[in-house]
Amino acid sequence: MTELLTDEAAIDRAGTDAITALTQAATAATFYGAPLSEEQIAANKRIVTISAATCAAAATNANQHLAAAFVDDRFAGYVIATRHDSSGHELDWLMVHPDFRGSPVSSTLMMAGMDWLGHDKPMWLNVIAFNARAIRFYEKFGFAIDPTAESRHVVPHRIMRRA
Repeated sequence: MTELLTDEAAIDRAGTDAITALTQAATAATFYGAPLSEEQIAANKRIVTISAATCAAAATNANQHLAAAFVDDRFAGYVIATRHDSSGHELDWLMVHPDFRGSPVSSTLMMAGMDWLGHDKPMWLNVIAFNARAIRFYEKFGFAIDPTAESRHVVPHRIMRRA
């Protein structure tokens, strides 16, 4: 059974070392699907380095929401949702440990982020351009690649939007 904790309770239960380790495992499994330059590899490693601090900041920010999933007391993943302004609702981070790929964890976290943002609100997310599995997953929740949007990430990303 998946247990969800939010914000500070999620940080307390997961712990910063576990957040970093989970982010390392998740990015290793999904962020390296194409040959990358040294600059792109460094950008991916930066995600791991800032993950715990980013989660801690989200847990105490009124414009952000952190939800963490635990399966049989094991930290399985997390999502950060961000309200940038009245029209800018973003599913900012979704990290799931590779051991839980294909399980309900990803969907549970996705719904937690969307619930907090408001299903009736337009929202968007960034996805690694070559991560076809993630793109298909997001499409199941009504997201579609915005062909006109440009991403400034060092590693190629696509912006997906949900009306």
